[in-house]
Amino acid sequence: MGKQRLIRSELLIYGLPLFVILSSVFLALSPLTQAHPDLAIAVLYDLTLTAPLVYFLLIRKRKISKLTVVPVFILGVVIATFLLPENVQLHLSFIKAYVAPIVELVVLSILIRKIYTGVKTFKSNAKPASDFYITSRASAQELFGKSKLSAFLSSEIAMLYYALFSWKKKKRRANEFTNYKDTGSIPLAGGLIMVALIETFALHLLLMRWSTIAAWVLTGISLYSVLLIFGHIRALTKRLSVLTDTELILKNGLIADICIPLGEISKVELCATEVQSKHLKIGTLGLSKTSRDHNVALHFKTPQTIEKFYGFTEECHVLVLHIDDKNNFVDRIDQIID
Repeated sequence: MGKQRLIRSELLIYGLPLFVILSSVFLALSPLTQAHPDLAIAVLYDLTLTAPLVYFLLIRKRKISKLTVVPVFILGVVIATFLLPENVQLHLSFIKAYVAPIVELVVLSILIRKIYTGVKTFKSNAKPASDFYITSRASAQELFGKSKLSAFLSSEIAMLYYALFSWKKKKRRANEFTNYKDTGSIPLAGGLIMVALIETFALHLLLMRWSTIAAWVLTGISLYSVLLIFGHIRALTKRLSVLTDTELILKNGLIADICIPLGEISKVELCATEVQSKHLKIGTLGLSKTSRDHNVALHFKTPQTIEKFYGFTEECHVLVLHIDDKNNFVDRIDQIID
Protein backbone atom coordinates (compact mmCIF):
# COMPACT_ATOMS: atom_id res chain seq x y z
CA MET A 1 0.00 0.00 0.00
CA GLY A 2 2.78 2.41 0.96
CA LYS A 3 4.73 1.55 -2.20
CA GLN A 4 1.69 2.25 -4.40
CA ARG A 5 1.17 5.59 -2.68
CA LEU A 6 4.84 6.45 -3.29
CA ILE A 7 4.54 5.57 -6.98
CA ARG A 8 1.41 7.72 -7.34
CA SER A 9 3.15 10.59 -5.59
CA GLU A 10 6.16 10.40 -7.92
CA LEU A 11 3.89 10.17 -10.96
CA LEU A 12 2.18 13.38 -9.85
CA ILE A 13 5.44 15.20 -9.10
CA TYR A 14 7.07 14.41 -12.44
CA GLY A 15 4.01 13.67 -14.55
CA LEU A 16 2.16 16.97 -14.15
CA PRO A 17 5.08 19.26 -15.17
CA LEU A 18 5.88 16.83 -18.00
CA PHE A 19 2.25 17.01 -19.14
CA VAL A 20 2.44 20.83 -19.20
CA ILE A 21 5.67 20.69 -21.26
CA LEU A 22 4.41 18.06 -23.72
CA SER A 23 1.10 19.89 -24.18
CA SER A 24 3.01 23.09 -24.88
CA VAL A 25 5.25 21.30 -27.40
CA PHE A 26 2.19 19.87 -29.14
CA LEU A 27 0.63 23.34 -29.42
CA ALA A 28 3.93 24.89 -30.55
CA LEU A 29 4.19 22.38 -33.41
CA SER A 30 0.57 22.84 -34.47
CA PRO A 31 -0.60 25.46 -37.02
CA LEU A 32 -2.59 27.16 -34.27
CA THR A 33 0.38 29.13 -32.98
CA GLN A 34 0.93 30.64 -36.44
CA ALA A 35 -2.72 31.59 -36.78
CA HIS A 36 -3.09 32.87 -33.22
CA PRO A 37 -0.04 34.79 -31.96
CA ASP A 38 -1.56 35.14 -28.48
CA LEU A 39 -1.60 31.35 -28.17
CA ALA A 40 2.13 31.22 -28.93
CA ILE A 41 2.76 33.73 -26.13
CA ALA A 42 0.70 31.60 -23.74
CA VAL A 43 2.71 28.52 -24.73
CA LEU A 44 5.93 30.43 -24.09
CA TYR A 45 4.93 31.33 -20.54
CA ASP A 46 3.65 27.80 -19.90
CA LEU A 47 7.05 26.41 -20.87
CA THR A 48 9.18 28.91 -18.99
CA LEU A 49 7.05 29.80 -15.97
CA THR A 50 4.05 27.49 -15.45
CA ALA A 51 5.92 24.17 -15.73
CA PRO A 52 8.75 25.19 -13.32
CA LEU A 53 6.24 26.74 -10.91
CA VAL A 54 4.03 23.63 -10.88
CA TYR A 55 7.08 21.44 -10.30
CA PHE A 56 8.28 23.69 -7.47
CA LEU A 57 4.88 23.63 -5.72
CA LEU A 58 4.82 19.83 -5.91
CA ILE A 59 8.31 19.36 -4.41
CA ARG A 60 8.43 22.23 -1.91
CA LYS A 61 7.52 20.02 1.09
CA ARG A 62 9.46 16.98 -0.06
CA LYS A 63 13.08 15.87 0.30
CA ILE A 64 13.86 16.85 -3.29
CA SER A 65 16.45 19.55 -3.94
CA LYS A 66 14.85 22.86 -4.95
CA LEU A 67 17.74 23.24 -7.41
CA THR A 68 16.04 20.64 -9.62
CA VAL A 69 13.60 23.39 -10.66
CA VAL A 70 16.42 25.03 -12.65
CA PRO A 71 16.72 22.25 -15.29
CA VAL A 72 12.94 22.45 -15.81
CA PHE A 73 13.22 26.20 -16.43
CA ILE A 74 16.21 25.77 -18.76
CA LEU A 75 14.40 23.02 -20.69
CA GLY A 76 11.41 25.34 -21.19
CA VAL A 77 13.64 28.17 -22.47
CA VAL A 78 15.45 25.84 -24.90
CA ILE A 79 12.19 24.39 -26.28
CA ALA A 80 10.69 27.86 -26.68
CA THR A 81 13.81 29.12 -28.47
CA PHE A 82 13.66 26.43 -31.15
CA LEU A 83 9.93 25.76 -31.55
CA LEU A 84 8.06 29.04 -31.16
CA PRO A 85 7.66 31.60 -33.99
CA GLU A 86 9.56 34.87 -34.20
CA ASN A 87 6.63 36.97 -32.97
CA VAL A 88 7.17 35.68 -29.40
CA GLN A 89 10.95 36.05 -29.36
CA LEU A 90 10.59 39.51 -27.82
CA HIS A 91 8.82 37.95 -24.83
CA LEU A 92 11.49 35.24 -24.69
CA SER A 93 14.23 37.89 -24.71
CA PHE A 94 12.46 39.56 -21.78
CA ILE A 95 12.49 36.26 -19.84
CA LYS A 96 16.17 35.69 -20.62
CA ALA A 97 17.07 39.26 -19.66
CA TYR A 98 15.03 39.61 -16.44
CA VAL A 99 13.81 36.22 -15.21
CA ALA A 100 17.04 34.27 -15.83
CA PRO A 101 19.18 36.58 -13.60
CA ILE A 102 16.62 36.20 -10.81
CA VAL A 103 16.89 32.41 -11.18
CA GLU A 104 20.69 32.70 -11.04
CA LEU A 105 20.53 34.77 -7.84
CA VAL A 106 18.15 32.27 -6.24
CA VAL A 107 20.43 29.36 -7.22
CA LEU A 108 23.47 31.23 -5.86
CA SER A 109 21.73 31.95 -2.55
CA ILE A 110 20.66 28.30 -2.21
CA LEU A 111 24.21 27.14 -2.93
CA ILE A 112 25.67 29.55 -0.36
CA ARG A 113 23.14 28.33 2.19
CA LYS A 114 23.98 24.69 1.34
CA ILE A 115 27.70 25.38 1.73
CA TYR A 116 27.16 27.10 5.08
CA THR A 117 24.92 24.28 6.30
CA GLY A 118 27.38 21.76 4.90
CA VAL A 119 30.28 23.23 6.91
CA LYS A 120 28.22 23.05 10.11
CA THR A 121 27.06 19.53 9.31
CA PHE A 122 30.61 18.45 8.47
CA LYS A 123 31.84 19.66 11.86
CA SER A 124 29.00 17.94 13.71
CA ASN A 125 29.62 14.64 11.86
CA ALA A 126 33.35 14.58 12.51
CA LYS A 127 34.28 11.73 14.88
CA PRO A 128 37.63 10.45 16.16
CA ALA A 129 37.36 7.17 14.19
CA SER A 130 36.11 8.94 11.07
CA ASP A 131 37.99 10.67 8.25
CA PHE A 132 37.32 13.34 5.64
CA TYR A 133 35.67 10.99 3.13
CA ILE A 134 33.29 9.34 5.62
CA THR A 135 32.42 12.68 7.18
CA SER A 136 31.80 14.38 3.81
CA ARG A 137 29.60 11.44 2.74
CA ALA A 138 27.50 11.74 5.90
CA SER A 139 27.25 15.51 5.45
CA ALA A 140 26.20 15.20 1.78
CA GLN A 141 23.51 12.68 2.75
CA GLU A 142 22.10 15.09 5.34
CA LEU A 143 22.02 17.90 2.79
CA PHE A 144 20.78 16.02 -0.30
CA GLY A 145 19.43 12.75 1.11
CA LYS A 146 20.86 9.30 0.44
CA SER A 147 20.95 9.71 -3.32
CA LYS A 148 23.27 9.37 -6.31
CA LEU A 149 23.80 13.14 -6.17
CA SER A 150 25.10 13.06 -2.58
CA ALA A 151 27.32 10.04 -3.38
CA PHE A 152 28.74 11.76 -6.49
CA LEU A 153 29.42 15.04 -4.68
CA SER A 154 31.09 13.40 -1.68
CA SER A 155 33.25 11.23 -3.96
CA GLU A 156 34.35 14.20 -6.07
CA ILE A 157 35.07 16.37 -3.03
CA ALA A 158 37.05 13.56 -1.38
CA MET A 159 39.07 12.97 -4.54
CA LEU A 160 40.01 16.66 -4.80
CA TYR A 161 40.76 16.88 -1.08
CA TYR A 162 43.14 13.92 -0.97
CA ALA A 163 44.77 14.78 -4.32
CA LEU A 164 45.34 18.50 -3.69
CA PHE A 165 45.00 19.42 -0.01
CA SER A 166 45.75 16.45 2.27
CA TRP A 167 49.50 16.87 2.70
CA LYS A 168 49.81 16.80 6.49
CA LYS A 169 51.76 13.75 7.63
CA LYS A 170 49.59 11.26 9.48
CA LYS A 171 50.97 9.36 12.44
CA ARG A 172 49.55 5.86 12.72
CA ARG A 173 47.85 5.02 16.02
CA ALA A 174 47.98 1.64 17.77
CA ASN A 175 44.42 0.81 16.66
CA GLU A 176 45.01 1.67 12.98
CA PHE A 177 46.12 -0.72 10.24
CA THR A 178 47.61 -0.16 6.77
CA ASN A 179 46.87 -2.24 3.68
CA TYR A 180 49.18 -0.89 0.96
CA LYS A 181 52.79 -1.52 2.00
CA ASP A 182 53.08 -5.17 0.95
CA THR A 183 50.81 -5.18 -2.11
CA GLY A 184 52.61 -2.86 -4.53
CA SER A 185 49.41 -0.80 -4.96
CA ILE A 186 51.17 2.57 -4.85
CA PRO A 187 53.99 1.72 -7.33
CA LEU A 188 51.38 0.24 -9.71
CA ALA A 189 49.18 3.33 -9.48
CA GLY A 190 52.23 5.56 -9.95
CA GLY A 191 53.15 3.61 -13.09
CA LEU A 192 49.63 4.09 -14.44
CA ILE A 193 49.95 7.84 -13.90
CA MET A 194 53.25 7.97 -15.80
CA VAL A 195 51.83 5.96 -18.73
CA ALA A 196 48.66 8.10 -18.79
CA LEU A 197 50.63 11.37 -18.88
CA ILE A 198 52.93 10.19 -21.68
CA GLU A 199 50.03 8.85 -23.78
CA THR A 200 47.96 11.97 -23.14
CA PHE A 201 50.76 14.23 -24.38
CA ALA A 202 51.29 12.11 -27.52
CA LEU A 203 47.57 11.81 -28.32
CA HIS A 204 47.04 15.53 -27.72
CA LEU A 205 49.65 16.44 -30.33
CA LEU A 206 48.17 13.90 -32.76
CA LEU A 207 44.55 15.00 -32.30
CA MET A 208 45.42 18.72 -32.60
CA ARG A 209 45.96 18.09 -36.33
CA TRP A 210 42.40 16.81 -36.64
CA SER A 211 40.32 18.69 -34.04
CA THR A 212 41.40 21.14 -31.35
CA ILE A 213 38.20 20.57 -29.37
CA ALA A 214 38.57 16.77 -29.42
CA ALA A 215 42.22 17.07 -28.37
CA TRP A 216 41.44 19.21 -25.34
CA VAL A 217 38.39 17.12 -24.36
CA LEU A 218 40.50 13.94 -24.37
CA THR A 219 43.29 15.73 -22.49
CA GLY A 220 40.82 16.93 -19.87
CA ILE A 221 39.42 13.43 -19.37
CA SER A 222 42.93 11.98 -19.11
CA LEU A 223 44.08 14.60 -16.61
CA TYR A 224 40.94 13.99 -14.54
CA SER A 225 41.77 10.25 -14.51
CA VAL A 226 45.33 11.04 -13.41
CA LEU A 227 43.98 13.24 -10.61
CA LEU A 228 41.63 10.44 -9.54
CA ILE A 229 44.45 7.87 -9.39
CA PHE A 230 46.69 10.31 -7.52
CA GLY A 231 43.88 11.04 -5.06
CA HIS A 232 43.52 7.30 -4.47
CA ILE A 233 47.27 6.98 -3.79
CA ARG A 234 47.11 9.78 -1.25
CA ALA A 235 43.97 8.31 0.35
CA LEU A 236 45.68 4.93 0.77
CA THR A 237 48.24 6.52 3.07
CA LYS A 238 45.75 8.77 4.89
CA ARG A 239 42.67 6.55 5.27
CA LEU A 240 43.80 3.76 7.57
CA SER A 241 41.55 0.98 8.81
CA VAL A 242 40.46 1.53 12.42
CA LEU A 243 39.50 -0.88 15.20
CA THR A 244 37.46 0.76 17.98
CA ASP A 245 35.72 -0.68 21.05
CA THR A 246 32.46 -1.10 19.13
CA GLU A 247 33.22 -1.31 15.40
CA LEU A 248 35.76 -2.13 12.73
CA ILE A 249 36.12 0.43 9.92
CA LEU A 250 38.01 -0.94 6.93
CA LYS A 251 39.15 1.34 4.10
CA ASN A 252 40.87 1.01 0.76
CA GLY A 253 41.80 4.48 -0.47
CA LEU A 254 38.96 6.07 -2.41
CA ILE A 255 37.67 2.77 -3.79
CA ALA A 256 35.73 1.35 -0.86
CA ASP A 257 35.14 1.21 2.87
CA ILE A 258 32.92 -0.71 5.28
CA CYS A 259 31.84 -0.12 8.87
CA ILE A 260 31.23 -3.38 10.76
CA PRO A 261 29.81 -3.60 14.30
CA LEU A 262 32.08 -5.99 16.19
CA GLY A 263 29.07 -8.00 17.31
CA GLU A 264 28.40 -8.90 13.67
CA ILE A 265 31.78 -10.64 13.22
CA SER A 266 31.44 -14.39 13.74
CA LYS A 267 35.00 -15.34 12.80
CA VAL A 268 38.28 -13.83 11.61
CA GLU A 269 41.07 -15.91 10.12
CA LEU A 270 44.30 -15.74 8.17
CA CYS A 271 43.47 -16.69 4.60
CA ALA A 272 45.61 -16.45 1.46
CA THR A 273 43.58 -18.84 -0.73
CA GLU A 274 40.48 -18.15 -2.81
CA VAL A 275 37.25 -18.35 -0.82
CA GLN A 276 34.39 -19.99 -2.69
CA SER A 277 30.79 -20.60 -1.66
CA LYS A 278 27.54 -21.26 -3.51
CA HIS A 279 25.40 -19.78 -0.74
CA LEU A 280 27.54 -16.96 0.69
CA LYS A 281 28.51 -13.72 -1.04
CA ILE A 282 32.24 -13.05 -0.97
CA GLY A 283 33.14 -9.36 -0.94
CA THR A 284 36.32 -7.35 -1.49
CA LEU A 285 37.38 -3.74 -0.99
CA GLY A 286 38.79 -3.55 -4.53
CA LEU A 287 37.36 -2.84 -7.96
CA SER A 288 37.16 -6.54 -8.79
CA LYS A 289 34.72 -8.97 -7.17
CA THR A 290 37.58 -11.43 -6.69
CA SER A 291 40.84 -10.97 -4.76
CA ARG A 292 44.25 -12.57 -5.27
CA ASP A 293 46.36 -10.68 -2.75
CA HIS A 294 44.23 -11.01 0.41
CA ASN A 295 45.57 -12.50 3.63
CA VAL A 296 42.59 -12.12 6.00
CA ALA A 297 38.98 -13.30 5.85
CA LEU A 298 36.16 -11.88 7.98
CA HIS A 299 32.94 -13.90 8.40
CA PHE A 300 29.72 -12.12 9.37
CA LYS A 301 26.56 -13.21 11.17
CA THR A 302 24.42 -11.13 8.81
CA PRO A 303 25.27 -9.57 5.41
CA GLN A 304 27.31 -6.34 5.62
CA THR A 305 27.32 -3.52 3.07
CA ILE A 306 30.49 -2.27 1.39
CA GLU A 307 30.34 1.41 0.36
CA LYS A 308 32.18 1.93 -2.91
CA PHE A 309 33.13 5.00 -4.95
CA TYR A 310 30.30 7.10 -6.46
CA GLY A 311 27.65 5.45 -4.29
CA PHE A 312 27.92 1.87 -5.51
CA THR A 313 27.29 -0.73 -2.80
CA GLU A 314 27.92 -4.45 -2.40
CA GLU A 315 26.64 -6.87 0.22
CA CYS A 316 28.76 -9.72 1.52
CA HIS A 317 28.69 -12.55 4.06
CA VAL A 318 32.47 -12.94 3.94
CA LEU A 319 35.00 -10.17 3.31
CA VAL A 320 38.51 -10.96 2.10
CA LEU A 321 41.13 -8.22 2.36
CA HIS A 322 44.83 -7.48 2.77
CA ILE A 323 46.24 -6.15 6.04
CA ASP A 324 49.97 -5.45 6.38
CA ASP A 325 50.13 -6.39 10.08
CA LYS A 326 47.82 -9.38 9.64
CA ASN A 327 48.76 -11.35 12.77
CA ASN A 328 48.22 -8.43 15.13
CA PHE A 329 44.96 -7.58 13.33
CA VAL A 330 43.55 -11.11 13.68
CA ASP A 331 44.69 -11.48 17.29
CA ARG A 332 43.11 -8.21 18.40
CA ILE A 333 39.75 -8.99 16.80
CA ASP A 334 39.82 -12.53 18.19
CA GLN A 335 40.31 -11.14 21.70
CA ILE A 336 37.29 -8.87 21.31
CA ILE A 337 34.81 -11.34 19.75
CA ASP A 338 35.74 -14.37 21.89
